[in-house]
Amino acid sequence: MNKTTLVGIGIAAIAITVFVLALTNSNLRENKDTYFGFIDTKPEPVPPVTQQDLRVMIDEWMENPQDDDREQRLEIMKAYYTFQESGQKLSDDRDGRVMYNQIVKMVSLDIPKAELDQIKQNIRDELKELGFKIQN
Repeated sequence: MNKTTLVGIGIAAIAITVFVLALTNSNLRENKDTYFGFIDTKPEPVPPVTQQDLRVMIDEWMENPQDDDREQRLEIMKAYYTFQESGQKLSDDRDGRVMYNQIVKMVSLDIPKAELDQIKQNIRDELKELGFKIQN
């Protein structure tokens, strides 16, 4: 290959690169809701609470309950609702079922349903603002 051919290939490569960059940049300006200009959807938000987070909170409550543990239980319920409303489910194994039963027992102790419903609605509103798709 001679120098002229190499220079021609180099110029063609630069021209193609400039064209692709211009096209991508144009795409970004036209559709600001796309991710990097070529994927049609934004990445899903990261769930704020994981099953492991719930496990830690429940274990802490069981090992170190306060005299009046209502606030501890409410915090766990808020975390559970956040977990659930962000589209996650407890694992379908022994650990997930035990955790679900522990959470149900917490609720049944003395927290009125109206209060729990309001907490759940507040969490739904917050998650919608963060970009989660909440099903009604």
